[in-house]
Amino acid sequence: MPYPTNLETARSVERIVRENGAIPATIGIIQGRVKIGLEAHELERLADVGNNSSVFKVSRRDISPVIALKKDGGTTCSSTLIFAAIAGIKVFATGGLGGVHRGAESSFYTRRSGFKSPWHLNDPISAATILHAQDQLRMNNGVMFAVPIPEQYEQVGQDIQKAVEIALQEADQQGISRRGKEVTPWLLKRVSELTAGKSLPSNIALIENTARFGAQIASEYARLAHGTVGSETQQSLPPATFNTTKDASRTTQSFQPRPASTKLVVVGASAVDITAQASKATPFTTHSTVPGAVHMSLGGVGRNMAEAAHRTLTASSEPYTHETVLVSAVGQDSFGRLLTEESKQIGMRTDGFLATPGSRTAVCNMSIDEDGGLIGGVADMDIIQSLETTAVLESLTRYNPVLVALDGNLSEDTLTSVVAFCNNRNTPVFFEPTSVAKSVRILPAVSTSKITRPPIAFASPNLLELAHMYNAAGSDPLELTQRTSWWEAIDSMNLGSNFRLELEQLSRRNASDHDPSRGTLSFLLERGIAQMGIHLLPFIQHLMIKCGDLGVVVIFRVTAPSAWSNEQTNIHARQVLVKGQTGGHLVLKHFPAIPLKVEDVVNVTGAGDSLVGSMLSSLLQNPSAFKDPLTLSQLVAHGQEAAVKTLQSSLAVSPLLSHAAVTL
Repeated sequence: MPYPTNLETARSVERIVRENGAIPATIGIIQGRVKIGLEAHELERLADVGNNSSVFKVSRRDISPVIALKKDGGTTCSSTLIFAAIAGIKVFATGGLGGVHRGAESSFYTRRSGFKSPWHLNDPISAATILHAQDQLRMNNGVMFAVPIPEQYEQVGQDIQKAVEIALQEADQQGISRRGKEVTPWLLKRVSELTAGKSLPSNIALIENTARFGAQIASEYARLAHGTVGSETQQSLPPATFNTTKDASRTTQSFQPRPASTKLVVVGASAVDITAQASKATPFTTHSTVPGAVHMSLGGVGRNMAEAAHRTLTASSEPYTHETVLVSAVGQDSFGRLLTEESKQIGMRTDGFLATPGSRTAVCNMSIDEDGGLIGGVADMDIIQSLETTAVLESLTRYNPVLVALDGNLSEDTLTSVVAFCNNRNTPVFFEPTSVAKSVRILPAVSTSKITRPPIAFASPNLLELAHMYNAAGSDPLELTQRTSWWEAIDSMNLGSNFRLELEQLSRRNASDHDPSRGTLSFLLERGIAQMGIHLLPFIQHLMIKCGDLGVVVIFRVTAPSAWSNEQTNIHARQVLVKGQTGGHLVLKHFPAIPLKVEDVVNVTGAGDSLVGSMLSSLLQNPSAFKDPLTLSQLVAHGQEAAVKTLQSSLAVSPLLSHAAVTL
């Protein structure tokens, strides 16, 4: 590639690798020294061949001369393979291989060669499993995974293919095809000339796509190689040479420059999760240690939500790559530096981190059983309570987002102030309750405002949190459901005996179309889920109730006009509709859980946060998603898919969300 396109592509590829859960280690030779991972200036040194005539294309035969003569070199597949093996790197990605043997293949820029491959895979997990199986058998041969060019480039690739054939003929006629390593660079350059540069974007897309899949394979392979609680490589401890944040007398902003645009701000807890899992042979016992594995990763409800939103937004569209900011308190300690550095490594912004002198960075130390279920632990989250409301409001003023998400770890005062701030600016608020005890912290925020419209736009409680919020709303000292404005709001929903009858019909449906053992939807009535959700609607416009393996129940009010005007109660579609007095609708709809085998579950922590983060990214791209049955179904489906991916990951948020594009 010409400079500086080659440099930009190299940087892009490294970014993609990080976003997909791996650490990039670009390999090259600088002044006779083999480098496993290049600094920024070293990348530029190899890329700018116009000003560096000592850069050589290094194949296996060239390694010794280039090292001995202290030259610079870009490595081919053969030499990269050698150095990667020496460094213990299991997976490497390349734009292509075998160029010097041109003539055996029938395609270059197209997705189909006409030749049948002995095996075909559909996902990175399968590829990683093959590598892991090969390791267990101690086989010393390699495996090549061929990743086709992205589908959107296939049509232009077919046009470019004609130029390839012309270039091949010219290479034969001019004797270039007999020049070994010179063939591929000459061929790529000539094709670019014949297509007036149209082949270059296809080349870049091919390389970036291959890097994406390579990183996903490497990430999954690391998980398999280290067991079910093995860590993806990007979660390793950072070196001990971090610069500490300067002391301050109060909460201070970090000095990282802020990109121009911010659409989503998540305010909440960020933490370091330390997870201990006993081996299957020796389960946990009291007053004793047992063999097992200990894993460290990033966590915290707000941080998990922000990462899930960041990953799904990044996968959806380039403009959304840096639109998510996490505002969270971070201590000036080693855990704080770890959290900051690891966040940067996966491409997240850290300019919203609020350094809090004298406080410990939040740490959650959890013990899980052999099946990934939580046994217990200690959560040191006091720093979240010290998050200054003024600093949060200053951040919101500076970023001016279109959507704000809050987690229940925040204090009542902070939640109340932020909700009032957002209501004054007509900025929608999404509340994640976090836990049963913390779920009611949001209620003082809704008690201070008149119920002319719900002060909270979205909330995502689970069944226990919903019940606790409902009971607290009707009890002392708040008694929110005793107010005249609440009764007026409930009356306007126009609920009657027919609504009760339709709910009874819905409750007789199986919770799952695939697994009858999960029972029916009778819990909607027997546990009062429908009633509790409806009674909270004057305060929260859209409720997304997480029901575990029973799926998701959404209860919300939608104003006219909307696509729901063309809908009606449909038990087969798992939905009940009631037309309100003012023309809008109340909608209650159930979405079954995605089938997942118990043995495929690695860790249950973070799954709900991933669901919420995915929903945030959907709402960011389509704020009116709830106004249409189709886009609502897509929003929930994407959220459930994100949760399932995280259930199968040892991390709080699966790196595979980075290629789970959300488009509404």
